Amino acid sequence: AIVGMAGRYPQARDLQALWANLREGRDCVTEVPAERWDQSRYYDPDKSKLGSIYCKWGGFIDGVDEFDPQFFNIAPRDAEVADPQERLFLQCVHAAIEDAGYTRERLGQGTGRKVGVFVGVGLSEYGFFGAELQARGVNIAIAGAPASIANRISYHFNFSGPSMAIDTMCSSSLTALHLACEALRHGRCEAAIVGGVNLSLHPNKYLLLAQGKFASSKGRCEAFGEGGDGYVPAEGVGALVLKPLEQA
Repeated sequence: AIVGMAGRYPQARDLQALWANLREGRDCVTEVPAERWDQSRYYDPDKSKLGSIYCKWGGFIDGVDEFDPQFFNIAPRDAEVADPQERLFLQCVHAAIEDAGYTRERLGQGTGRKVGVFVGVGLSEYGFFGAELQARGVNIAIAGAPASIANRISYHFNFSGPSMAIDTMCSSSLTALHLACEALRHGRCEAAIVGGVNLSLHPNKYLLLAQGKFASSKGRCEAFGEGGDGYVPAEGVGALVLKPLEQA
């Protein structure tokens, strides 16, 4: 059973705003924000031109760089080099646990710390910025291991259940949900945190999609319509708190 949930999506800082956008049929696709990267350096409508991006649209979450490290007992220096997907998922899980009516201590105590963490995550692009800094003579290492997104949650909340990041591409979050339910059924954990996170931080993702002709050239997903030629990438983060129904 779902006992708590939280999420952030393009032009929706919480689930209530997401529902309002869905109810009103609001289009939340925009051009790539300037604070991400200068899309004019890469954009070319010619789909055959190698090294360019013919899709300059997407769904983007506001404030992905906003994080209070001291609230989570993280040194500011460590937070700076942590993947923003890790920081964002940590914030989302905290909100989901609050939505369930728990503090981190109460959720852990009530389950013998046997809380599993299952997070769907694909590309981790933050490390590209570290490579760029190193090329300019700034020797700094940028973390980019997807497993740390799950492990950070287990460490911060002192959970001792399974802790894993799952990458099955587009089905990552659904696979994470399946694995969490299996772990609950088989008693490997008493509660589970499950969700997913995806950010488009670096133009590498768009370059990759353009090379494979996966992205839409019109900024619209038309998978079941005539004239559709791809999809529009979008960001999102969501987390659920699950417990067996008899314990929920």
